[in-house]
Amino acid sequence: MRNHPWGLICFILLLVAPCASQAAPPESINLRRTVTVQVVEKTKDAVVNISATKLVSQRVSGFFDPFWSQIDPSQVMQVPANSLGSGFVIHPDGYVVTNNHVIDRAREIHVELADGRKLPAEIISADRQADLAILRIHSDKPFPTLELGDSSDLMIGEPVIAVGNPLGYSHSVSTGIVSAIHRDLKNSDGKTSLADLIQTDAAINPGNSGGPLLNAYGQVIGINTAIRSDAQNIGFSIPIDHLRDLIPELMNPTQANKVNIAIKLKERRTLSPPDHIAISILTDGKTPHEATAIDGLHPANIVDAYAMLMRIHVGQAVTLAGPSNRVFEKVVARAVPLPDAIVQAHRILGITIEPLTPMLAAKHHLDVEDGMLVRSVDADGIGAQAGLKSGDVIVRLGRYRVSTLDDFAALVTHLPEAGRVEVGVVRGDRLLHGVLSFED
Repeated sequence: MRNHPWGLICFILLLVAPCASQAAPPESINLRRTVTVQVVEKTKDAVVNISATKLVSQRVSGFFDPFWSQIDPSQVMQVPANSLGSGFVIHPDGYVVTNNHVIDRAREIHVELADGRKLPAEIISADRQADLAILRIHSDKPFPTLELGDSSDLMIGEPVIAVGNPLGYSHSVSTGIVSAIHRDLKNSDGKTSLADLIQTDAAINPGNSGGPLLNAYGQVIGINTAIRSDAQNIGFSIPIDHLRDLIPELMNPTQANKVNIAIKLKERRTLSPPDHIAISILTDGKTPHEATAIDGLHPANIVDAYAMLMRIHVGQAVTLAGPSNRVFEKVVARAVPLPDAIVQAHRILGITIEPLTPMLAAKHHLDVEDGMLVRSVDADGIGAQAGLKSGDVIVRLGRYRVSTLDDFAALVTHLPEAGRVEVGVVRGDRLLHGVLSFED
């Protein structure tokens, strides 16, 4: 007797039917809430938009307007321009990370949060070579922050998410993968301008600079910084480890607050894949000590440790404690001595000066952004006799241009004991000249 194939077919259908019904997900699972959606929900409040007002050089043209025909067409004037970038908050006290090129030469900086608040920002520090900058914003409430990851164990092909402000489109999200690591960017001279970058195919456009590159756990693993303009989806990010290692310099109270604290710390990280990072704070010296507490508070990471140091005032004592709360170091914060050039300016010329910055220039409504800003003038000093006034900007001593404090330092100590030296200053919108007279 021959077996009929219909029996076998029915048996197979009985096996397949339950499997087909099991393939449909339970109604309780929302397939729309992907990893990307969850990461964005977790991190969006700590990603910020940055707008910076700068002066840019613009050549004057008399081609269209008869008024400008009275002016030399080769004249270059400074006009305000706005630039847009991105950033993210790394500490509840309001410390924000972005690229140096986003805020370089900025006269005014504003940080816009996801909740719509637009806050003025000050520059804490900037590193042109690393293309990193730390800003500070203020509020009466703690700010939401992003968790810093670790970029030492990145995998080629792992998913990443970029969030930022491309072309002014606030809080735009793009996704991709880690395309490569250890990439170098070269300038037109063939020299490396940025080294050891992360390459990604997540869409990065002008305005994304300074924004975070996130992993699948919402941790920052890079700071978006550059694109290949002649290609599609070739973008580059600064590894987050570069930032973490630079925090002791970028958030150094000596430079940022002029408060000298004889403590230097570093961070030791131990990874437990896929996303756990165990962190220890150590003193940076020949014999490192683990610092589990600063003035009784326990730092979560190197950013938190230096945020604690940034709160210290001159004359305040700072204690470091290790395991078992054993205090092993205690120092008193002191004022940072004035640079010798500033001391010599007061001793020799009877003026108090400070280096002019674009933000100071904006505050005093100045069109010039380099030079030495005169803060005060002694009534009987050489500076007063030359006609210098508070608010002047010294831009020339003798034959030489003064742009930086180093320029001024090189010149002020070589002024003659007797004779006359011309000084050039900017006062308002005028360039004036005075004479410093020295007598035996």
